[in-house]
Amino acid sequence: MKKIFLLLCLFPTLALAESYDAAVMEICGTPPKGDEITKELNIMPLGLTIKIPEDFTKMPDLLADIKYPSLKNKPKFIYSNGDGAVSLGLTEKASSGLVDIDVIKDGMLDLVKALKPKALPLTVDGNKAWLVVFKSQARDGNILNIQLFTMTDTKFVVGTFNMTDKYINQYCDVGVLSLMSLKETSR
Repeated sequence: MKKIFLLLCLFPTLALAESYDAAVMEICGTPPKGDEITKELNIMPLGLTIKIPEDFTKMPDLLADIKYPSLKNKPKFIYSNGDGAVSLGLTEKASSGLVDIDVIKDGMLDLVKALKPKALPLTVDGNKAWLVVFKSQARDGNILNIQLFTMTDTKFVVGTFNMTDKYINQYCDVGVLSLMSLKETSR
């Protein structure tokens, strides 16, 4: 046990890689494709960095309003591919001292239980996290939703990576990698 702990301390990416591989297999049903072209995005107002696909840009407000018609559920920061069919959203929800992440995960599972969601426990940036995955129906077809619920030292953060069926083979593993790359910059 001490050897495993020492290995994880010396090589933290080893633990991430195993978690990432397992998460991709569970969510996407295929092994990871390997290194994807990503860029690191610094979201200063949230004090977070995240890796996103190279072709992602800030989603135009007009498209964001269509994709997320409910202001309550609209992420604060949204990035997408050119046609908006694949997107990443991030929102800070509350102070970390006010949230029980397991209760949030259970509430989300209950909310979307008709969609047969899966929940996967993870560690993201050294913090407990959950990925909740489910398929839903939207205007542009079936949507694979991958939602991250995690804590940082100071806040509760929700990340979403979703894509239409057309893009699952291209972006599923990238979405998992992106969400798992979330890091607090104030450390």
